[in-house]
Amino acid sequence: MKNIIQGIEEIKNVLPVDWEKQAYEQGAMKRSRIIKSAEELLILNLLYQTSGKSLGGTSSILKSSGEIEMSKQAIGERLMKSIKWNQWLIENISRNAGILGEKPSWLKNRRILTADGTDESCAGSKGTDYRLHYLMDLFTLETIEMKLTDNKEGEKLSQYCEIHQGDIVVADRAYGTQKSIEYALSRGSDYVIRLKSNSFNLYDESGNCVDIAKKIEKMKQGAYKELNLYRKKGKELQAIRLCIYRKTDKENRNTERQIKKSNGGKAGGKVSETQKFYGKFVIVATSLTETPEKILALYRQRWQIELLFKRLKSIFNLDELPAKKDDSVKAWFYGKLLLAAICEALDNKGRFSP
Repeated sequence: MKNIIQGIEEIKNVLPVDWEKQAYEQGAMKRSRIIKSAEELLILNLLYQTSGKSLGGTSSILKSSGEIEMSKQAIGERLMKSIKWNQWLIENISRNAGILGEKPSWLKNRRILTADGTDESCAGSKGTDYRLHYLMDLFTLETIEMKLTDNKEGEKLSQYCEIHQGDIVVADRAYGTQKSIEYALSRGSDYVIRLKSNSFNLYDESGNCVDIAKKIEKMKQGAYKELNLYRKKGKELQAIRLCIYRKTDKENRNTERQIKKSNGGKAGGKVSETQKFYGKFVIVATSLTETPEKILALYRQRWQIELLFKRLKSIFNLDELPAKKDDSVKAWFYGKLLLAAICEALDNKGRFSP
């Protein structure tokens, strides 16, 4: 606890100007008898996410410090009351640090949602016990919907009930299926979804299967292209638009390193010819009509958020799931995200080393 208290002044340097006032306005300090200030509440949140690791562990540390004594039930209640405040902190820290960009004017008042999932394990478990699925607002990091399933449940848009008419769903290759596209359209939303090389067959207007590789192989590095093709739903041809970007040599080298790491033990970590070819491109399917440059710029916004989650997963033990209750999981999730946002902001200022 002493380490957190000693570092709190440095942490406060990356907090928004009115962070203490917002603790009261967002209800985090409501009926707080033991925690007397927003600073103490911030310390409690960070202690739980680092040294405490559990409600019981946090309670023991507080008791041994001789400064504050709280039961694990009282800590849990205070953390759950901090959810809205933590979300406000995450958004504003991330925006000030340049992690979150401003929503482009062409998106106007539309919600831009991004879906993702991560494997979770309970304390003491070495395998994957659950899968956490979350739907977030890309420009505020507000969690729109969160679900905890068993480890057999794959990533698919149809899990989310809070996708509504007028929304735009931005998602990675895990969601690049016809079912996800059809679900988004059935909800009245638009989509920007990255495709894998073998997502599904695509056709021309005569119903002939199209070889995408031949359509894009002559693209120049740094160039954009669009293809208006069709997919099949039963015997019916339905229009689908692809927006494509060809990466530069520098981007290709980074991609190849990522593929090797992802392949891991498979084939000795070697990159196949198909992976090499398609790794040179970013291919997204979309129902939007804006230019490929705008569509792919929107998709890149998602990648900025992915970097934040990479730090979360690699450094802050996102897989130490404390409970299965919705509010408890949400409080834990926002706490982890707050910790990652603070460290990302400190890192940007040259004050943090993993």
